[in-house]
Amino acid sequence: MVNSRARLAFYAFSHFAVDLCCFIALYSGAVGSARAALWVLIYNALAFGLQTPLGALADGFDDVRPLAALGLGLVALGTLAQGRFLACVLLLGVGNALFHVSGAVATLRDRPGDALRAGVYVAPGALGVACGILSAGPDGLSRAMCVLLLLVCVLTILAVGPGAPRGVAVRETPREPLPLGAGALMLCLAAVGVRSFAGFSADLPKLLFLGALASFAGKLLGGMAGRKLGWNALSLLCVGVGGLIMAFFPGARIIYVGVLLFNFAMPLTLAAVMKSLPGHAGLGFGLTTLALLLGWLPLVSLETGYDAPKYLMAGLTLAAALVLFLIFKYKKPDPVIQEEKDHDAAS
Repeated sequence: MVNSRARLAFYAFSHFAVDLCCFIALYSGAVGSARAALWVLIYNALAFGLQTPLGALADGFDDVRPLAALGLGLVALGTLAQGRFLACVLLLGVGNALFHVSGAVATLRDRPGDALRAGVYVAPGALGVACGILSAGPDGLSRAMCVLLLLVCVLTILAVGPGAPRGVAVRETPREPLPLGAGALMLCLAAVGVRSFAGFSADLPKLLFLGALASFAGKLLGGMAGRKLGWNALSLLCVGVGGLIMAFFPGARIIYVGVLLFNFAMPLTLAAVMKSLPGHAGLGFGLTTLALLLGWLPLVSLETGYDAPKYLMAGLTLAAALVLFLIFKYKKPDPVIQEEKDHDAAS
């Protein structure tokens, strides 16, 4: 029987593989065409927007491996359909969305508030996107190799077991805040959208892989820090400082430090949303990606390469940091228990 850590590792690798193959296919065909902007819009709308309904669907399954395998299969078909742009984009977008939410349910259902596990699962996606863009074209990874890689992922996922079933008792980890109320949940998703707008409009130097590596490390380290530190101060410090660096040092190498810090909050917000929707980890995961999509959409109406004013960037990111600082609440210690602890310490 495969343990939960190994299952998480296999799904995290498959997450990398899915994004790798999607972006190889996109940048080897549709993104290089005359209608590139349209294909990117359709792909993002499907890959990010569909995760909310598909996540709700996945929540109804005890074993989501068939859904994950179907998602991988659709991505493989999209990889083979590179020359038919519409079919390629539709298959990649739907397959990507279906795999992402299935993997989230399989690995995070019993620990929805665990920021470290959330960070481990989502972090490889940034590397997959960057490696896919860099590997696109006739000299990159072939379609046959992409399909073979996805087939290995299917076989691996089928072998690692189903994960936690519906109704499983949720395990909590140290430093998890209380579940968010409805208003705080909406504010959290709004903060995710603001971070999305700021991140996509940031003026990064042309070192794509270094930016992806900073994003990967930020999500992973943010999850680790979430096990040890209060999420309030962590969000305020990292999103605030990271956002200011991204706003006032555009194009400079230090901006990668800003990207790293900025991404610390990603696993925290994801875990907070999933924990606040008990029994609906897939839906919670999908709501965060929908917020990412809504944060990116305003940029579609702006000219290519839009560079947001630095004071707008700074104001938005500081507002998001303050919102996250205020919404994360912790249980106050029971006064009777605290009095007993103080008495024991004194004696």
